[in-house]
Amino acid sequence: MTAFFNSELSQQQFLTQYWQKKPLLIRQALPGFDPVLSIDELAGLACEEEVESRLIEEVGETGPWQCRHGPFSETDYARLPESHWTLLVQDVDKHVPELAPIMRRFNFIPEWRRDDLMVSFAPVGGSVGPHTDGYDVFLLQAMGTRRWQISHEPVQEAVYIDSLDLKILRQFDPDESWDLQPGDMLYLPPHFAHHGVALNDCMTFSIGFRAPTQLEILDAFMQTLTEQGVGQQRYRDPGLQVADDEKHVDTAALRRFKQSLMNLIEHSDHVISDAVGRLLTETKPSLEWLADLSTNEPLDEASVSEKMLAGERLVRNAYIRLVWLETETDFRIYAAGESVSLDKEATEALASLTGDKPLGLSDLKILREQPSAMQALSGLLDLGAWHWEEVED
Repeated sequence: MTAFFNSELSQQQFLTQYWQKKPLLIRQALPGFDPVLSIDELAGLACEEEVESRLIEEVGETGPWQCRHGPFSETDYARLPESHWTLLVQDVDKHVPELAPIMRRFNFIPEWRRDDLMVSFAPVGGSVGPHTDGYDVFLLQAMGTRRWQISHEPVQEAVYIDSLDLKILRQFDPDESWDLQPGDMLYLPPHFAHHGVALNDCMTFSIGFRAPTQLEILDAFMQTLTEQGVGQQRYRDPGLQVADDEKHVDTAALRRFKQSLMNLIEHSDHVISDAVGRLLTETKPSLEWLADLSTNEPLDEASVSEKMLAGERLVRNAYIRLVWLETETDFRIYAAGESVSLDKEATEALASLTGDKPLGLSDLKILREQPSAMQALSGLLDLGAWHWEEVED
């Protein structure tokens, strides 16, 4: 069995014993870890318009725990105090391709569950306050030392300090404390309170995981129902009894409403799978501009073959999510909230179309054996999930 980082656990043992159950500290999970990114480079990313970033100051000009959103300027950095502030930058795995392999270290968890790599820098005392997250997170120490305090039980009903920019717990009584050095990693399930404070200049990599809410899933389901014209059956009440009060919606009526919705869900597997595929591949609003790699070039099958035969390669668009689902009749590949179809006979092509490796001549041979595979590739190109590799002059 594959080991879970540099520990005595296997990946499956970690998932069985710890995932969404209890925290785990892994000393030297990645020995000799190289953050690749310098502090200046991280600060530079936060100056770019299309990059999502935040500055958090424990004692800000407008009050405690002030949170400001980027882009920032050199002037913003110059006015910062010597301590007790934190810079956070989202989706760094997409902005800095050299860091993408870190996310792939977690490929024992489905890709659609993995969200992004957030990188934070803080001088001594820097923190975002004691808080909880509604999702799983791995906190990898990349530079310097950070002290983490955590609770042993999830917070059932969080109470936050009023009138703050951030959701900081009003009361936090830690059960355990560790100082993490570069290469150490802490796993936290959802809703476990934690508080990290920089003991010196430090950088932390946070690998966060997606967990759609019931409301988000229901909203996607409703949108898909509307688009497909499903769910038009009206309320029915055979066996109706004489009403005691004509204005009363009785328990039997409420049961019928509930049962109607349950029947709709029970017999709408195709709608649910389509809604989930769309939901899981929607592009973050903050990444939509970066995700647009359209070129106005013809994207028909002949053009794709011609370019590949000329030696050009296709590479995945890091800013667009891609997943696939199996239906009764075919495979559906979703990208950026849309989908393309692939025949079930084209199973071998599925790995190429949904993989991370560039597509070239060797892949073209496999794809051309199945007409639906070339059609799917053309569709994915049109959606921007794949694009032609840029050649440097």
